[in-house]
Amino acid sequence: MKGKAFLTALFVICFCLPAFSLTSCPRCRYRIGIDTNKCPKCLFQVNPEWSQKKSVKSTITVRSGYDAFIRHPHADNRAYKSNKNAGGDKTGEIGVWGGPSTLRYLIRFRIESAMDYYGINYLTFKPQKAFLFISALPRKSDLEIPVVVYPLTQSFIPGYEIFRERKRIPSGCTWFNATSAMPWQHEGGDFEPECFCKGVLKSGTRNSIDVTKIVKYFFEKSQKSGEWDVPGFIIMSDPANRQITSGFVTIYSLDTKDYSLRPELYIQ
Repeated sequence: MKGKAFLTALFVICFCLPAFSLTSCPRCRYRIGIDTNKCPKCLFQVNPEWSQKKSVKSTITVRSGYDAFIRHPHADNRAYKSNKNAGGDKTGEIGVWGGPSTLRYLIRFRIESAMDYYGINYLTFKPQKAFLFISALPRKSDLEIPVVVYPLTQSFIPGYEIFRERKRIPSGCTWFNATSAMPWQHEGGDFEPECFCKGVLKSGTRNSIDVTKIVKYFFEKSQKSGEWDVPGFIIMSDPANRQITSGFVTIYSLDTKDYSLRPELYIQ
C-alpha cells in the first residue's frame, strides 16, 4: 500500500501541477519557480526590482573579473596588516589607516563578456543606470565608511607581495605599480578625478553604490574611440569627509568562495 500511495503522489506532482509554475534560469538552465527573482544555483538576477519594466536583454549583470587590495606603506606599520598587498585575498580593507585613503580596492569587471552573453553591442548601448554591490563583513560595532569611486585610467594586474621584503611575483600591482613593469603615474592608482560617485560602506551588510556616472563615462569613451577601454574601478575612503579619521570596513572580494557575497555590477 505504501508503494501505491507513493506512486499516486508522484503522479499528482508530475501531471497535475500547472506546467507554467516552473521555468529555467536563462543563464544556467536550472529549474526555478516562475516568480523567483534570483537563481539559487548561479545567483543570476532573473527579475531585479529596478529592472522589472525592461526586458532581460536590456540589463547586464556582471560577476566575473579580477581585483586587488592595495595599501599605502604607512598602513603596513599597524597591528591590522596583511602580508598580501595586492590580489588573491578573499577579503580586504577599505578606509583610513595611517593616513587618509590609505586602504584601496581595485576591481575590473569583465563587462565585455557579459555584453556578449546578452547580445549587446557597446557601440550602440546607452546605459541609463548602474549599481555596484559590495558585501562587508560584520563587526562588533557597526561602522560606516564614506567612500568615493573613480574610473581607473590605467589597467592593473593582481598579484602578491611579501610583507616588509617588498618582493613581488613577476606580475602584480602594488601602491606604486600597476604591473611589475609599469609604475602608476600617481602612487595609489591612476584615475579620472573629475568623474566620481560617492557612497557608504557599512559593515555587516550588502551595500549598493550608484555608479551610473562612471559607467556612462566608460561607454562614451569607448564609443568615441571605437575600442572597448575599461580599466576598472578604484574605491577608497572619501578624502573630502573629515569626520572619519581612522578605521576601515572589511569587504569580500571576487575570490571569496560564497558567490552571493562577491561584488556585482548591474548595468541597465
